[in-house]
Amino acid sequence: MKTQILILSTAVLLAGTQGSFSSFTSASKPAKVFSVQSAEFSFFRTHRQGKTDITATWGLVSINGVTGYTVQRTYEDPSDPYSTWENIKSIPCNPSSSCKYTDENVFPGQINYRVVAQMEDGNSVASEVSTVKIVAH
Repeated sequence: MKTQILILSTAVLLAGTQGSFSSFTSASKPAKVFSVQSAEFSFFRTHRQGKTDITATWGLVSINGVTGYTVQRTYEDPSDPYSTWENIKSIPCNPSSSCKYTDENVFPGQINYRVVAQMEDGNSVASEVSTVKIVAH
């Protein structure tokens, strides 16, 4: 009986504070600010070139506000939030519709790549991940 009263009291208490709790949590989240500057990748591809080189090619739908790109790679699981992404090349903004970078003499294994576009307002936009497998001979 005491357990039922305790459960019922807790339910009433939660129901009574639900509106204020949800407004508290939504108020504590930072509002997403949209800027005029935007970047969206139209494509990102990687392919093996020779035995140990990998070429990454990408393009943007719009380059408004993009100041440059950083090509990154990881040999770890790219979906793991604790994976370490290595910055392998910084490239200044190119007004053309596509860009290319060749990573030379990579180690064998499954290598994941992505490109991060840096924006004038300090934000960044990451491409999808592309994976290439290099087999040791």
